[in-house]
Formats: sequence, structure tokens, C-alpha cells
Amino acid sequence: MEFTIPVNDILTEKITKINYTLIPPGFHGDVRSVRIVQEQLTKMIDCLGEQSALSQGLNRVITTAERLRNSQDHLLYLLKDGNAKGGKGELIGLLKVGWKHLFLFDEKAKVREVEPLCILDFFVLPDRQRHGYGRILFDHMLNDQQVTPDSLAIDGPSPKMEHFLRKTYGVEHLIRQSNNFAISDKFFDTTVDNKSGRSTPVVAQPVGRFAARHPQSSISSVIHGNPENGYGPGNWTYPEERRELK
Repeated sequence: MEFTIPVNDILTEKITKINYTLIPPGFHGDVRSVRIVQEQLTKMIDCLGEQSALSQGLNRVITTAERLRNSQDHLLYLLKDGNAKGGKGELIGLLKVGWKHLFLFDEKAKVREVEPLCILDFFVLPDRQRHGYGRILFDHMLNDQQVTPDSLAIDGPSPKMEHFLRKTYGVEHLIRQSNNFAISDKFFDTTVDNKSGRSTPVVAQPVGRFAARHPQSSISSVIHGNPENGYGPGNWTYPEERRELK
């Protein structure tokens, strides 16, 4: 799918983390620039989300811009190939994560109340699979969130996802839960329950190749005009505490 504004002009990094504001990190611009960026990102996210659902044989699309807007506890990592489309760039993968309040059974059938980081959607374009892009995207998320694969809860993992975790990270066995989630058999070795119900993962060491800090985006100068207006994520007030997901 072709977009009005090239992917490279919207997303300046190889991997971009998007939250409910639908504004790329480092973006600054006026109201019109923000609206244009959000409209273009909406089209990109919805397009890739539809392909993800189709590829997985799901009866509904689980990653849309609207869902992300309404979920302050969700984050979306977008992977691009900056050299594709004649240098305009192409989105080739997504990874959606979020925190959920869950009741999980351990291997001894004991119920544990936790709020782990969950894998909600993971997709790489079919013609880009088996080229290491999934590993690059997943490693980036693990490093960014400072978690390990064993500390994650996976929403409805497919056989392909199980194979990926086993081959790439050595997660040999997943414990299926009645709520459609699955966890590693080492999940409770890497997660500490706290009084609030939120699980606290053991701090992980950095992984992957994308941990370095990067310069801010200059997208506003491409789309409209002067970034000195200061309209961007730096001017948003974020809640100090994550709201409980329903």
C-alpha cells in the first residue's frame, strides 16, 4: 500500500515505539503537522494490523490505531526497511505489547495474581520472514522494556510463535492458561508478585543492536513548517500511573 507521505518521512528510525498519542518520539510541530502525522500513522498501523490478522487466520483485527489510542497501557513497535520502495521506506513488521491484570496458574496449579508485560500481536511481512527481522524487532522490545522472554505473557500464541520463542530464546515449554494466555515454565522464576498485583520482572541485560540513543526527528520541517511551536509528545502530560485495562 502506498501512502501520501513516505514511511521514511514519518518514521525516521529503523524501529519506532508508538504509544496512544500516535506521535513518533522526537516529533515536534504545529497542530496541522501533528494531525497529518497521526492520519498517516493511522493508515500505516491499520494496514499492517489487517495483514497480521489475515496471516494468523484471526476473525478480527487486533491491532488498529483506534485500539492503540484507547489503550494507554499498550505500546506498538514498528519495524521498517528504509531502503525499500525506492528509498521511501516500507513497514515490514509490528510488535504490540501491553500490561494486563491476570490470574495465572503456575506448574503446581497455584493461582497467582500478576500484571505482566504481554505480547499482544507480533507480525513480519511474509516475504520478510526468515531473514532475522523478527529477532531484531523482539530484541529491541526486550531491551527497551528491560525484560526477558521468560517474564512475558503471550496472548494466544500460535505454533509459529512457540517455535520462534523456542528457537530464538530457548523457551522450551509454555503453560497454557484458561484465559488464552500462555507463559514460560520459568515465568514465576523471573517475576515477583507485589501487593498491587503488578508483577515486577527481574531486570534484564540489554540485548539487540538498537539500544543506542538517536537524534530527534525533523519530520515537522518535511510536512509543514517550524518545529519551534513545540507541539509534540514533549508537551503532553502523561498519567503517573497506568490505568487499569478493562
